[in-house]
Amino acid sequence: MFDSLKVSLVEMLRPVLPLPVWQKLLVLAITFVLIVGAYIYVGWLPIQEEIVREEQALEMQKVLLAKNQRLAQDLPRKQKEYAQLEKQLKVALNMLPKKSQIPDLLESVSWAGKDSGLEFSIFKPEREVAKQIYAEVPVALDVTGTFRQLLTFLKRVGEMPRIVDVKNLTLTQANDNELTVKGQAVTYRFVEEAPKSTKTGRGN
Repeated sequence: MFDSLKVSLVEMLRPVLPLPVWQKLLVLAITFVLIVGAYIYVGWLPIQEEIVREEQALEMQKVLLAKNQRLAQDLPRKQKEYAQLEKQLKVALNMLPKKSQIPDLLESVSWAGKDSGLEFSIFKPEREVAKQIYAEVPVALDVTGTFRQLLTFLKRVGEMPRIVDVKNLTLTQANDNELTVKGQAVTYRFVEEAPKSTKTGRGN
């Protein structure tokens, strides 16, 4: 093997041997430059590009690690906030009556008005207005009474455990310093999910 390599090398150098020394040195320098250039192009540059890619990937991993560490440090606070929001949501949902509780609630509103001294000429439930997770249940009101009686009624409604909003009120002066009040009492019920029907097949 070494003999064949030696023969090949001699054959390659044979055209150079008769040349003057300075030409031999020039050929040697050109050959060296070509070898170094080929090494740089084929070997060194790809390695450097791979090193740059790995360094960029490492920096991205460091950034991601720092972000995850910040999230991990902030996790207890987020969990506490979530627990508080969940508790507040339960309280809010408890203040929204279910559909079966609406009649009793409306009766309580009516009694609050009568106990306050108001006289109802109209107390009529209207069409529900569906929202996302709740529905508005409006009731048309037409009552007569004094301003003090109206304030007492509004105070009692505001103290109810369920949410009832009296709005769109229009006041008209009646006889004997009484007012005719028209408006709406609106409560909000939680929209309950309909139970999923289960289909059972019969075997033939």
